[in-house]
Order: sequence, then structure tokens, then C-alpha cells
Amino acid sequence: MSLVGIAFPFLVVGGGLLFSGLGGFFDVQRLLQFFIFSVVLFCSVFSVGFFLRCKVFLFQVKSCEFYVTLLVLAWLSLVVTQSPFVPLSLLELIFFIVLVVVVSLVLAAAKRWVEFSWWFLGGVVLFFLFFYSFLSFDSLLFQKDFLHRRFIAYSFDNIRHFSDVAVGLMPLALLYIVSRPRPSVIAAVLCFLPLSFWWYLLFLSEGRAGILSLALAMVIALALFRQSAYWPVTTLFGSSLAGLAGWWFVNPLRKTVEGKEVIFHRDITSDSNRFDLWRTAIEYSLENFPFGIGPMQFAGDGRLSYAHAHNIIFNTAAEWGLPIALMLLALILYGCWKIYRRSRVIPDQDQPVYACLVMAFVGVIVNVQFAGAHIFPLSSLVMALAIGLVFGYRDSRQPLPERPVGPVPIQATLLWAGMMLMMAYLLHAGMELYWLSLDSRLICMQEIGRAYLYPRFWAQGRLECMQMVAPDHWLFWTWR
Repeated sequence: MSLVGIAFPFLVVGGGLLFSGLGGFFDVQRLLQFFIFSVVLFCSVFSVGFFLRCKVFLFQVKSCEFYVTLLVLAWLSLVVTQSPFVPLSLLELIFFIVLVVVVSLVLAAAKRWVEFSWWFLGGVVLFFLFFYSFLSFDSLLFQKDFLHRRFIAYSFDNIRHFSDVAVGLMPLALLYIVSRPRPSVIAAVLCFLPLSFWWYLLFLSEGRAGILSLALAMVIALALFRQSAYWPVTTLFGSSLAGLAGWWFVNPLRKTVEGKEVIFHRDITSDSNRFDLWRTAIEYSLENFPFGIGPMQFAGDGRLSYAHAHNIIFNTAAEWGLPIALMLLALILYGCWKIYRRSRVIPDQDQPVYACLVMAFVGVIVNVQFAGAHIFPLSSLVMALAIGLVFGYRDSRQPLPERPVGPVPIQATLLWAGMMLMMAYLLHAGMELYWLSLDSRLICMQEIGRAYLYPRFWAQGRLECMQMVAPDHWLFWTWR
């Protein structure tokens, strides 16, 4: 396993789930994300996968793909220059570029993995799921007399953020069962226990998007792989029934009000303002065609409301323009088609592992249609992990990639140096935005009339409030 392959799962799962409980939750997870980005990009210097990926992109890429990539980058740069605040737009663009680079590094690292590597990854995820379950259970016991639904998930500011992470990590834990010559009943039992508790938290928090995403992931895995997916799907479905039973019989949030038992703490049939947000995003994309309102401007559109559209396609259409959103949609559909095609030809002995990876991919992609998981720090890293692994998986038919020999090409060195410069800007501009978010919290709460935060880049994401504090800050510079 490469350094990237070893470091990334440990840092994402361990650091994100556990150390963020030290305080600040969302902000701490964002700082951890910056740290993980830096470590992974630094490790890429010593990673065979990095230079292999560089050679693939710089020397073996088809000319049409090369020109399409250049065209997209040129268009994104044009969107940045047309945005209201160029430095903020550049910050958002670099953030997504680094995420794409991390996906590529995970993909390249996974190309060299063998069966033990997938077993190891499943064991790492399972261990931290166990540990998080223990910490969360202890937190629930401590708060049982004054427990509130919004604070059920330990180390998460918002229960939705827990759901965003669960849809990717829960299927990956199932690798521990199937990444061996024969699936193990003992391994299935070990997975069943923490997965049941995670389902329990999903039902307690009434995380509809997460539950739907995992349900669709199981259905699609069965449709594509049939008997080969029985072990992971049965374990995940059985644990969901155990979690549902726990929610029904051991529900610390259940109350009796005026003689009537209250089971749900919100209207689970409501759209939670999603339709209004999506309609607004579509209007922004059409009224500001073709460049959109500008990156991060959903958090600065004058409405002290949500800081993003809770849908990756609509949010991209509103902020980056309809052409980029359509390209993103086409890329997602193309990825789904590639997975379907591969599921038809992959050897039988490799299908259980691939089924787990497909479930993780389906979970994060479906969930991001109802949430801002691509924006939030920990869930965006889990997305990068799930996407990189499913497209980087090498089945037994495919030979092990050759290790690059000879001197490191100058293009690879320049590419890595460029990424380091982007990381330097990401860290500097990100921390400047952090201090602005801290300084503007009180003003924003006074304006809205209640103590509520709008997570975007940091927990407080409304740009209008930040401009009230520092209207002349360099992040709000525009060439216009």
C-alpha cells in the first residue's frame, strides 16, 4: 500500500470522527480537513501512484480529453473573474481542485491494492465505527435528561453532517467481511454491532436523506451483483432492522405531550425548504446565465437563510453557471454508466468487494442531491474516498500497474509545486475567512433574531454578516 493509501483512511475516519469532538465541531473538522489535504499532498511526493498518475495525465491522455479539460479549466477561470468577489471565488475553486486531486491520488493508490489492502481498509473503518459508537453512546447517557435531537451525533454540529458521513463509511466497513477468501460470520457479527448503532443514530436524528441513500445503495447492489452482494447487503439491512428496533423501543427523545405520545420531532413529510431552495437556485442560474451568481454567493445573496442549495447540481448551476452544472451531471451519469458496464464483466470472486465500493459511491452521490455534503469538511473527504476507491478498484483480471522508472519528469514536479502553491493560498485565505466568520457571528445572530449558524466554508457562512464587520477586507475585492 502507498503512503497515500495508508494515510488517507486513517486521517479521514480517525481524525474526522474522533478529534473533532474536542470542541468547535464544524470549525475543527475544517482545520482537520486542511491538515489532511496537506499531509496527503505531501505524501504524494513519495507515492508511486502520484507519479504514475502524472504520467497518465501528461503523456498518455487522449487529445480530446486533454482539450476538454483545458476548456473546463478556462471556463472555470472565466467564472471566477466574473464573480462579485474574485479572492473568495478563487478560494472555492482551489478547494474543489484539491478535492479532485485527492480523488485522483486515492484512485491511483487503489490501483496497486491487493486483497489484504481492502481487508485492512475495512478493518480501519470498522475500528473507528466501533470507537465512535462507544463515544457517542457515552455522550447519549450523559445527556439523557436534557437530550435534544439536533445534538444526538457526537462531534457534529448538525445531525445532517453525521448522515452525510454515514452514507459513505457504513458500506466501506463491510469490506472487512468480504475482503478474504471466504466471507466470515464472525466478521459479519463484528460489523453488525456498530452498524446497528449507526442506524440507530440515523433513525433518532430522522436523517431521511441518509436512510434513503443507504436503502438505494442496497437495492442497486442487489440489482447489479445479485448473490455476490448477499453478505454485505444482508449485514447492512439486518443492522438497519436492529437500529429501527432500538429507535422504537429505546428512544430517549420520545415524549408525552398533553396525553399524546410524540414519536417524530419534526414533520417527516415536509420538504424542509428544499423545493424553495432548488427553485431559487434554478432562478439564479437562468437569470445569471451562463456564469451564475458567483462561487460561494449563495451564502451572500442577501437572504439570511441557507448558505447553499442542498443539492450539488442546483448549487453548481446557481453559483458556477448552468453549463458547468450540466457538465457535472454528465460526468456523474458517465461514472454510473462505467460502473454498470464494469459490473457486467468483473470476475465473480471480485464482485463482493466491488459491491461494497458501489454501495459507498451510490450512498454519497444520492445523499449529495439532498445535502451540502460536498461543501462540509468531513463528508467531502468521505466523498473523495468513496469516489476514488470505486473507480480505482483493480480486479483480478487486471495486471498490477508497472512502477515508473527513471527520473521524475519535470512536468510532475511542476504539477506538485503548483498544488503546494494552491494549498498555501487555501490555508491563508481560509484562515482569513475563519476570523471573519468568528467576528461576524454575533451580528448575524442579531440580524436574524436567533442564535443560528449557516455552515459553508466555516460554521458561520453568511458573507453579508462578514462584510458588516470588515467591508474593505481583501477577500471582498472585485475588479469591477
